[in-house]
Amino acid sequence: MNKFAVTGILRTFSKQELKEFDKVVRSPYFGGSAYINKFWRELRKYYPEFKEDKVEREKLFKKIYPGKKYDDTVIRKIASLLHKMAEQYIGLKRANTDTAWFIELFAAVSLRERRLNRLFELKAGELEKRFDDLSVYDFQRLLERHILQIQWMNYATDNNNSHKNFEYRMTYYRYGIIYFLSILMQETARTWVEKNIYNNSAKFNIAEEMLSHIDLNSFAAVLEKQNFSYMPTFEVNRLMMNMYRAEEGHVHFFNYRDFLFAKGADMPMRVCYFYFIFLINYCLKHSQSNEYDFTSELSNVIEKADEFGIILDPQLKIIIPANFLVGMEAHIDANQFARAEKFFKKYSGELNGEYSEDTINYTHASLELARGNYRSALEFINKHDPFLVYNKVNFRILKLIALYELNLWEEFGLLVDSTRQFVRSTDLISNVFRQRALDFLNAANRLFEAREKNSGNVVNIYESVNGNEDLIQRKWLLKKCSEIL
Repeated sequence: MNKFAVTGILRTFSKQELKEFDKVVRSPYFGGSAYINKFWRELRKYYPEFKEDKVEREKLFKKIYPGKKYDDTVIRKIASLLHKMAEQYIGLKRANTDTAWFIELFAAVSLRERRLNRLFELKAGELEKRFDDLSVYDFQRLLERHILQIQWMNYATDNNNSHKNFEYRMTYYRYGIIYFLSILMQETARTWVEKNIYNNSAKFNIAEEMLSHIDLNSFAAVLEKQNFSYMPTFEVNRLMMNMYRAEEGHVHFFNYRDFLFAKGADMPMRVCYFYFIFLINYCLKHSQSNEYDFTSELSNVIEKADEFGIILDPQLKIIIPANFLVGMEAHIDANQFARAEKFFKKYSGELNGEYSEDTINYTHASLELARGNYRSALEFINKHDPFLVYNKVNFRILKLIALYELNLWEEFGLLVDSTRQFVRSTDLISNVFRQRALDFLNAANRLFEAREKNSGNVVNIYESVNGNEDLIQRKWLLKKCSEIL
């Protein structure tokens, strides 16, 4: 039996929203009827779960059509109408928030079409002022201002004012060009992240292809001459793109970092969060670099993000487990234990979901390992839920380090073999991570054998590890090689 799609929406309603939706269902304006209202009164009794297996359809039907034979087509039709009303309700609710503006835009359009010129000017002017009060870094507003200019252009055309039409048209182009160039430059950065962090290379990327034909430096010079108010939006995206486009050196990274550190406080939190994610990904990619200490740099970036209040996802109001791990590991790897403790205390309570306890145990184990408390680290590692295979390999790598440091060689050897077998056979990890894990296991095992047999092969192991910047726990492996040499 097909499920009622509407229950998916209703399940998300708060008690207050449920009361508000009651009014919508009873209103003829939204298409309400006696049949839909009766259906809703019965269906709402299943709030908040709205579990499909408990919803008695025939009972619902009898409440609406007493004495009639059950017809599933009819009940699904009523459920579909209620679904449409639920969509209208959540759409209007979103449209009436402080950040929404489409209702006001449509009001302005209607005023212009009704030839209420003075009222149109007032409404469109209110929208312009509203946009002026927003941060120039809020690049999404560029598209909205671009759309608003269409109404000014139409208004000038309605009144046969070609001079004003030209002015509005040029403003329309400015907003549109800056917006579309910004998202093209952002896509270049995203492509780099997908390729170098997630190893997901697209065969063809239209954004990169378009940008290859545009002289952005000349375009920036034109903008600077015009003193265009949204120039900072263009500039931050250009700095970000240049950071990822650079084939050597890290000068563009420092330019982008310095810009964000100086201007981040002026940005809306969701925009600042967006730009910092790219800064963090760059540090992660180069964390094993021999040219510069990106480990300490990443710790500083996380500290600055914390200062700006953007560790929590500004829209979801939660901390994503992967972001929590990145923040903790950044401070731990940089030996900034006080920062790590502060970060843990501040954000661990914000973790939710089935991986939250595993994430907490993993970070505890990492911190204890870094401090040299290997037996304490093992206690946290052994709390790992074996059914959560998502983090299984990472926990085993930490356990191998603890066993190595405690000279528990028999257990170490068995764990290397079992982990290698699991990594080779499981379909639950990516091929890229599979290879990285195997490279670590091979290096750790060679190191173990060299230590046990007092082998002179350690130099070769050191050179092999040093030459692989993507190797998991590379710094630890290099340190262990140096101790034997």
